[in-house]
Amino acid sequence: MPLNQALVGKEYPPLSMEVDRDSVERFADAIGEHGAVFHDAAAAQAAGFPEQLAPPTFPTRMQIAVSAAIAGDPDLGLDYTRVVHGEQAYEWLRPVCVGDLLTATPRIAEIRGRGPLEFLVVESEIRDAAGELVVRARTTLLSRGTTGGEA
Repeated sequence: MPLNQALVGKEYPPLSMEVDRDSVERFADAIGEHGAVFHDAAAAQAAGFPEQLAPPTFPTRMQIAVSAAIAGDPDLGLDYTRVVHGEQAYEWLRPVCVGDLLTATPRIAEIRGRGPLEFLVVESEIRDAAGELVVRARTTLLSRGTTGGEA
């Protein structure tokens, strides 16, 4: 069964997350990022940043959560057992730092078919507590075999 095209443009409830030091350090360790600015506030401040930096892909934590919320929308018709991650892209307007309170507002940007695949594109604007845009995130999920073809 194909994904519900009528949901393109639908915005979902925002998700908020505080960027805490422990989460940043665990994320940096998990991806093998050993740069001092990602592990030490003093090193980050010496480099001209207000606080310890989060690695550039840290917003992936939020994108996984918002993608799960969208995937769980019964009106979408997505069978998550048939999904693979296709692509991830970010546009940073400033670095993410420890202490930031971020809020992601996700929406379905696109649903398109190609052969036996459907591409579900989720975009999020991630803003800080002041409402300033920090990151634009874009996730592409591939739904296998939902267009009527075989995958």
